[in-house]
Amino acid sequence: MIVRPALAVLSFAFAACAQVPFTEPAAIEESIVADTETVVIGPFEPTDADWRAVEPEDLMLIDTVHGTIAIELNNDFSPNHAARMRELIRAGAYNGERFYRVIDGFVAQGGLQDEEKIAEWTPLENENDRLRSFTNFHYLGNADLFTREVGHTDEAFPMARDEEMGREWLLHCPGAVAMARDTDPDTGGTEFYIVLDAQRYLDRNLTIFGRVIDGMQSVQKLKRGVRAIESGVIQPPEQGDEMIRVRLAADIPEEVRPAFDVLRADRLAFEAAKQEKRVRDDPFFYRKPPEILDICGFDVPVRAADR
Repeated sequence: MIVRPALAVLSFAFAACAQVPFTEPAAIEESIVADTETVVIGPFEPTDADWRAVEPEDLMLIDTVHGTIAIELNNDFSPNHAARMRELIRAGAYNGERFYRVIDGFVAQGGLQDEEKIAEWTPLENENDRLRSFTNFHYLGNADLFTREVGHTDEAFPMARDEEMGREWLLHCPGAVAMARDTDPDTGGTEFYIVLDAQRYLDRNLTIFGRVIDGMQSVQKLKRGVRAIESGVIQPPEQGDEMIRVRLAADIPEEVRPAFDVLRADRLAFEAAKQEKRVRDDPFFYRKPPEILDICGFDVPVRAADR
C-alpha cells in the first residue's frame, strides 16, 4: 500500500526554508510603504462589487457524515493539479474512499490509498512554486517569520514571493489543500491533504492546489489516527471517515447548486478586514497587542451566495 505521506518531506523542509535570506522587518516595512497607495482607517462595509464569485467548475464538494467540505481549486497557480482533481472527481474515483491519515494539529489526508488504484493515474510534475510573476500582489502589511514578503493574490489566496530568489508560492495555512507525495517531488497525483494548522515549513515542498472555503468545522471533526503509529494512518479494524460523495458544483443542477463568494484582495474592504485583525482597539485589551497580523491567522472573508 502506498500512502505517500505529507511527512515525507520533513527531513529536508527546514533546509529549504533556510535558503530564504532573512530581511530585517524595517526593510520589509519600507518596501510595503513604497508599494501601498492607500491606508485604510476604520471599518469599511463590503459592497457586492467587493466580492468575487467562485466558479462552479472550481468548486469541489466533499460530503461527509460531519457535513460538506467546500474547496476552491486554484487554476492560476496549480493548473495541472486542479485539472487532475476534476478528472478524479468526474471519474467517481473518490466516492466511498476515506480520510485515512488524520493527525491532530497537522493534516487530514485522503484519497485512493490502494497501490493498484493509485497506479492507474500518472504522477504529476510538481507545481510547488513558480517564477515571480507580475500579477497583482497585495502585501500583508508586516514582516513574516518564514520569508521576505507575504500577501494575497487578487483571488485572496495567501502567497509569498521573494524578489531575490525570483520565486513565488502558495502557503500552508489552515484550510490549504495540497497533493501528498513520496520523496521524489514529482510523485503526487491522487492523495491529497487538508492543512489543519499552519505548517509553513512545508511551503515550496508540496503543491497547494486549493483551499477550504466552507466546512472547515467538518474537517476538524474527522476521526484521528495516532501520529506515532504508521505516521498517523488509521489502523484496522478502525477506518477513517468516508468521503461519501465528491462532486464539482458545475455538475450539480443550477437550482440546487451551492455557491460562494470570496472577498477580493484588491478592494478597500479587504484592507479593512486585515486592519481589524491587526489593530486591536477594543477596550477588552487593557494590554494592547502588537499591531502584527499573521498571514495564517487571517481568515479570508467568504459568504454563501444565493444565485
